[in-house]
Amino acid sequence: MTPTNHTPGLLDARGVAVVPGPYFRVASLVPSLTDTVFGLGRGDSLVARTAYCEEPHGLVARVPACGGTKNPRLDDILAQRPDLVLACLEENKTAHLEALAAAGVPVFAVMPRSLDDVDVLLKDLGILLDAGDAAQAARAALAAARTDVAAARGGRPPVAAATLIWKDPWMAAGGSTHIDAVMAEVGLRNVYGGHEDYPSTTLDELAALGPALVLLPDEPYHFTKRDAVAVSEALLLAGSERCPRVPGKLLSWYGTRTAGSLRELQRLLGRVAPAAPASTAG
Repeated sequence: MTPTNHTPGLLDARGVAVVPGPYFRVASLVPSLTDTVFGLGRGDSLVARTAYCEEPHGLVARVPACGGTKNPRLDDILAQRPDLVLACLEENKTAHLEALAAAGVPVFAVMPRSLDDVDVLLKDLGILLDAGDAAQAARAALAAARTDVAAARGGRPPVAAATLIWKDPWMAAGGSTHIDAVMAEVGLRNVYGGHEDYPSTTLDELAALGPALVLLPDEPYHFTKRDAVAVSEALLLAGSERCPRVPGKLLSWYGTRTAGSLRELQRLLGRVAPAAPASTAG
C-alpha cells in the first residue's frame, strides 16, 4: 500500500525527507531497528531483514533474511516489494541505500549518537509505522530509565572507563557513538571520548589513558575470560572484575530496548565499579 499522507516529510539522518506514511511493508537492514519494529507492535509489517537480525528470538525467523548489513541482497529485498527501508548510516553502505532509493523505495536512515537521538528515533518510527501510542510508551520508559539511573548515581563523579569492541587490532568505542552515550548515561567517562567513531589502539595506549574500568562486550567481538585477564594485567587493574564481560546489546542496540538496557547496565556496573575515590581519576 502506498502512503497517502502528503504532509511535509520526516527528515532522516541524511537530511532526506521521507513521507510520514504509514508504511505496511518494511525492510530493515539493522538488527536494532528490526527489534524495535517488533517492540512497537509492528512486526507484522516486516517483509525483509538481515541475517544478523535475530531478535526478538522466536518471532523474527518468519521474516525473510536477505543478506547482511554490509552486503544485503538488494534483488531479494526488492522482490519482497517493501514500501520503506529502515537503515543506519553507521551500519549500512551509502551505495546500497542509494540503489534502493533509485529502485523507487523510500529509505529512512538513522544515526543515533545520543540518547536524545534515540528518543527522536522512537517518535519518528511511531509516525512511519502508525504506532504512535507504542512509541510514546517507549519514549516514556526511556525518559523514566534515564531519570532513575541519574538519581541512582547520586551526583557521584563519573568513572574513567573504556569499551573495547575488537581485538587484533584492539579497537574501542570513541566519542559521538551510541556506546559513548550509553556509557555517559550510566556514569562512565569514556577515555576515548576525544576520538571519533571506533579508533584502533593498543593496550599500552589504553593503560596510558588510565581507565578504572574496561567493558568487554560479547559483540561484535566476543571477548573471553582470558581477554579480561590479559587486559586487567596490562593495565594493572585490581583483578579481571575491573574488565567485566557484558552483553553487547546493552551497549550498542538502540530503540525500544534502550530503557531496559540502561537499567541492566546500572545493575551490572553496581557490582564492579570502583569505589568513589578511584572514580575521580582523570
